[in-house]
Amino acid sequence: MKITKELLMKLYYIFGVGGSLVIGFLLLYFDKLHYHFAFQYIPGFFAICGFVFCSILILGAKLLGIWLVRPVDYYEKRRRQ
Repeated sequence: MKITKELLMKLYYIFGVGGSLVIGFLLLYFDKLHYHFAFQYIPGFFAICGFVFCSILILGAKLLGIWLVRPVDYYEKRRRQ
């Protein structure tokens, strides 16, 4: 069997993703979660929190883009003056 770059990439992908999944499931099974606040026990709290903050970041980026936009001939006008 000849070891090629494609074979190495496939093995790296299989063991990388598979190993990450195994480690993740083992941590979920054996590690007891110790939350500090009561609202963290709500099912899906972290997913909802991530979605809300991601939406806020996207909205902020769009507003910042509107504020920073310049007309197409902005630099040409400044050269003519």
